[in-house]
Amino acid sequence: MNFSMKQKVIFATGICGLLLMILFNLFLWSKTPAPPPPLDKPTIPNDFLKNHTIAFNGMIFSTDLKSDTVRAHDKQSGDLIWESEGEEGFIIPGAAFPLSISPEGNLWVGNVGLKRLEQLDPQTGRFIASWQPREAFRGCCNPVRFAAMSNGRFLTMEKGTRQVCIYSPSGDLLRTISNTLSTSEDNFHLYQTDQAVHIFDAGTSQRLEVPYE
Repeated sequence: MNFSMKQKVIFATGICGLLLMILFNLFLWSKTPAPPPPLDKPTIPNDFLKNHTIAFNGMIFSTDLKSDTVRAHDKQSGDLIWESEGEEGFIIPGAAFPLSISPEGNLWVGNVGLKRLEQLDPQTGRFIASWQPREAFRGCCNPVRFAAMSNGRFLTMEKGTRQVCIYSPSGDLLRTISNTLSTSEDNFHLYQTDQAVHIFDAGTSQRLEVPYE
């Protein structure tokens, strides 16, 4: 088949245009930034994953979901030092039975069914006091995670409202740090270091670090 000069020019022009389009798309593809790597789950000490066990001053403090009690063991020997049911017994309908020790050394335990915290003597397990916010926690069984902070303040992770809050010793809400936690409390992780409270929500990949001061 013979082509006229005009047809040859049109054909060659089309081929050149197609090649230029391919080269341009390859150039754009090479300039597209790579997607960011997925967030790694932070390294969290196993003892603190569910806020159920804490080592302090040569003792291990833990909550027992089977008996709804708080226990203290000698860290070296493993001997049971005391077992406590709090003021009138802990009501724990679910898996959340958190406890925390403040920077001052005060032991607090979440009586989540009663929506309050209870302070126990770390040496004897004797009930000392209770705390709850002025406006009661909403829903059932809160706070599912908490940290006793310095100067009598508390940081809470609350299901239902999906909030992270800081309260004053008198129960006033000082600050809402987040209100976009995931819907499942199984995603909530909290642990404390000497300087701060660390929070991680595996459902939303939120990471928060809240200094004590």
